[in-house]
Amino acid sequence: MSKVGVGLLLSAVLVLTPVWAAAADFKVGVVDGMDVVSKSAAGKAVQDAIKRKSDELGKPFAQKRAALAKEVEDFQKQASVMKEDARKTKAAELEKKMADFQKQGGDAEKQLQQYQEQQLAPLFQKLEGAVKAVAQQEKLDMVLDKRNAGLLYMDPKMDITDKVRSKFGG
Repeated sequence: MSKVGVGLLLSAVLVLTPVWAAAADFKVGVVDGMDVVSKSAAGKAVQDAIKRKSDELGKPFAQKRAALAKEVEDFQKQASVMKEDARKTKAAELEKKMADFQKQGGDAEKQLQQYQEQQLAPLFQKLEGAVKAVAQQEKLDMVLDKRNAGLLYMDPKMDITDKVRSKFGG
């Protein structure tokens, strides 16, 4: 090996040694954030509130859906004996009602999603604080969320979910 090659190899070793040493001290924790939130008392209360809101928003739609289905069924039975103009008018009326129904359904879905985000936001802020507290206590350099990190394998010793749950108040 030439002197230049040895020099480059020696330089690489000297430069990379601190990086390897730092990597050896690097500590990562893994937490299942959704598990912590969903199993906590506050998380269960939010889930119940979201279900109530969903039921509240969905009840009128079940009735409207049934009424609209009945109208369509009646129209299909009568369409063969209706005059052409009356049939076209009724078909257009039903199409408009169906479009309005779908629009209202989409609006209700957006309203439910906004409500859900509003209810969950404080829990996720609290989770963030609990994760930070455990990470500092355990001297972790990084904490990954099990569900969103795309992990294929992890050492179960790294899972700090139970510790975070106790800090979270679950």
